[in-house]
Amino acid sequence: MRARPATLWWVFWGLAGLQFADLITTYRILSLGGREGNIFMRGIITTPLAPLLKTFVLTFTALLVIRSIRFGRPAPHRLLLMMGVVAFFYVAVIVNNVSIILRH
Repeated sequence: MRARPATLWWVFWGLAGLQFADLITTYRILSLGGREGNIFMRGIITTPLAPLLKTFVLTFTALLVIRSIRFGRPAPHRLLLMMGVVAFFYVAVIVNNVSIILRH
């Protein structure tokens, strides 16, 4: 199965949107008195480092997409699979965040 470049970019931009939604819903939970559930982000979520870290990860992912399209490494179908797995987990996190917000 061959992943088309357009598909890789669509999934990339979907991940970018999910990252943004995660930040927004997390900030809303924090404003309601909740706390960050991710132990790696807990210490930095209220600092500028949180969006900078997410920007770094997205930049790294974009570079992987470019490299995958140009050179076939990582293999496009494997990169697409991995981005899909990450997207699945982000959807789960956002659904959880929204459910917490709706309970308040």
